Amino acid sequence: MTLQNLLGIVASTLSMLFIWPQVFRVYRNDTVEGLAPLGALQGMSGSILWAVYGLAQTDIPLFGSNLLLAVAIALLGVAMTRHGVLSRTVLSTVITVVLGVGFITASVSTSLVGILAFGVGALSVLPQTVKVLRDPDLNGVSVSSNSLLFVTCCAWLSYGLTIGDTLVWLPNVLVIPCSALIVVKARASQRRTAHVPVHAD
Repeated sequence: MTLQNLLGIVASTLSMLFIWPQVFRVYRNDTVEGLAPLGALQGMSGSILWAVYGLAQTDIPLFGSNLLLAVAIALLGVAMTRHGVLSRTVLSTVITVVLGVGFITASVSTSLVGILAFGVGALSVLPQTVKVLRDPDLNGVSVSSNSLLFVTCCAWLSYGLTIGDTLVWLPNVLVIPCSALIVVKARASQRRTAHVPVHAD
């Protein structure tokens, strides 16, 4: 097994796993406090576009991990609709439009869908980063998920550099410090509210 294959397996496995503590926390604690709806929509859209890009490139790790990630973020979106912070119509419209745009763009140019995935996906961490800087209540934010996100992005950075694909490694340069900041802020917020019973994630 080559280093490239090993990094691809590690990165894709982490991508399939990192979001689930966040999904479990939201559904177990029945809260979306501290989560940014725009960040979820962008993250889901970016994952859909990365899945289309992976499919077009016949890169199975990239396709599979992002497809599962898009499903997980869609589950967070459903929870947000139940809590009234995101409209069902907006959620379903975004999914439909992004799928359509992704496949149409991929039929024209694989590179172009990669650039779209890069732009949407790389920036998806910014709304959540801004939210944690402004919102004192981050009870809905999973420290475990964001810690795993940090490690996942380090793995994708390494994989992207190994295969020489700038569109794969470059977004992680932005996400790595943002995910670290989210971990620090969420942990501090949850420690401050420790007198309220909260399940660990």
